[in-house]
Formats: sequence, C-alpha cells, structure tokens
Amino acid sequence: MNYYQLGELVHRQADKYEKKTALLERNEKGKWIAISWRNLSDKVIQTARAIAEFGIREQDTIGIYSQNMACCFYTDFGAYANRAVPVPLYATSSPAQVAYIVNDAEISTLFIGEQLQYNNAFKVQQESEVLQRLIIFDRTVTFNPEDKTSIYFEDFLRLGENGHAESTVKVRMNEAAPEDIATIIYTSGTTGESKGVVLHHSNFLEVFRIHDIRLPRLNDKDISVCFLPLTHIFEKAWSSYCLHKGITIAINRDPKHIQETLKEIRYTLMCNVPRFWKKVYIGVQEK
Repeated sequence: MNYYQLGELVHRQADKYEKKTALLERNEKGKWIAISWRNLSDKVIQTARAIAEFGIREQDTIGIYSQNMACCFYTDFGAYANRAVPVPLYATSSPAQVAYIVNDAEISTLFIGEQLQYNNAFKVQQESEVLQRLIIFDRTVTFNPEDKTSIYFEDFLRLGENGHAESTVKVRMNEAAPEDIATIIYTSGTTGESKGVVLHHSNFLEVFRIHDIRLPRLNDKDISVCFLPLTHIFEKAWSSYCLHKGITIAINRDPKHIQETLKEIRYTLMCNVPRFWKKVYIGVQEK
C-alpha cells in the first residue's frame, strides 16, 4: 500500500475510481446527491487554486467554522495542496470561543457554514485585529449590510481561474512533505481554555498504515456515515482514512437528522462516541 501526502490523496483516488461515488450529501430539498471521485478532485483543485490566489501562503492557518458539509472536504484538501493549515471550529461555538481560537491560531481567513456561524463570525471580525475575511459555504446566508469583505464560496472558487494560481499550487504540491503541519485541532476546553493540538501529515499517514493492518476487511464497497463533527479528531481521522480506502462517505449535516440518515443510507460503517451507542442501545431496549 502506498501512502501519499494528504494533498495528493483525493487526486490519486480520482484517477483510480473516476465516476464512483466519493461523497453523498443532502441538497436543499433533502435529496441525497452523489459526488464522484472525479468531481471531488475537480472541486479540490478549484479550491486549492482559489486559496493560492487569495494570498494564503504555506503554513498559514485558515479556519473552518461549519457543520459537516462537502465544502469542508474541499477546503481541507485545498489547504493541504497549498501546504496551508486548516483549523476546524465547532459549528456550535459562541462568538467568544471563535474569537479565542481566531486570535490564538492567528486566523485571518475563516470559512463559514450557515447563517448562525456567519452572524457570530461577523461579530468577531468587527472586533478582531486578526480576522480579515469570511468565505460563506451556504449561498442562502444573508450578509450584514455593513459587510464589505465577505464572499460566497461559489464566487471564491472563480478567483483561481488563471494560470498563476495553477502554477503556484503545482509548486507547493511538489514541495509538500510528511513533516508539514496538516491541521490544528482545539480541545473542548472542559478543563480550561482550549489548547491547539498540532498534527502533521505524518500523523495521518501513520493512522492509515496501522489501520490497514488492524482493519483488513474494510474496502471500497463500504459506506461510512460522517456524523461526529469534522472538528472532532475522531471523525476527521476516520473520514480521512475512509477516503484513503476508497470508502463512500455519507455526510450528515444536521445531527438532528441522524435517524433519517441511518434509515436512508445503506451504510456499513461509522465512528461514534460511547454516549451515542448507549442511546441506540436504550432505544432498542425500549422497543
């Protein structure tokens, strides 16, 4: 088994799987939409070029403050291609929590999920000397009338449609190394202020290696449900491993919809915390 720096992973798999489904995501009408490996690769390339054109440099931090969405994967892997460092924030974080991580990680560009996150982030931006720009995934988000700098993700992608951005990403990809910082995961803060845990690409590659040994029955016919927040290292590492194995990932955007998701998706895998399984067990016992 070959192990590639995360910036290469999606594109290698796209060459292998092409039209096979990589991600499943509900659209605004609640219908499941399939995103092929080739489409995923193309979106990541678009995102990577836009990130480069936006002036984000190698090892710069970018924040992702969102529910689980396909755009989170595009942004993560687009950042990896630029040797930039994505920092996820819980979608339920308060303005104070967002401000703390923004300042601690020196995040000048923050990718946003929905209206609640936008409202909180814009408030932080108005008071922050660090946070400069917001990029919004959900096109239905309404901007504050005083907001002159935010941009929708769809419009952001168009920024990279030039040769300069393409060549910049190629150079950065060629210089990428396992020792590069891949992400910074902040602790929940239950024992005090959140602390940023630095993870390198080599940490993920070791997860891939050891899980290939320990979980030999997993294969590209499996389907995994992405339920825990991608801010949680368990889900982030697990979803990354699923992509490494060619496993289809069904993205559960709203935790309240998990029961519907589990009925609709013929899933074979998911990772979760003990509290969730206890609730499932109690539900089964009650019936």
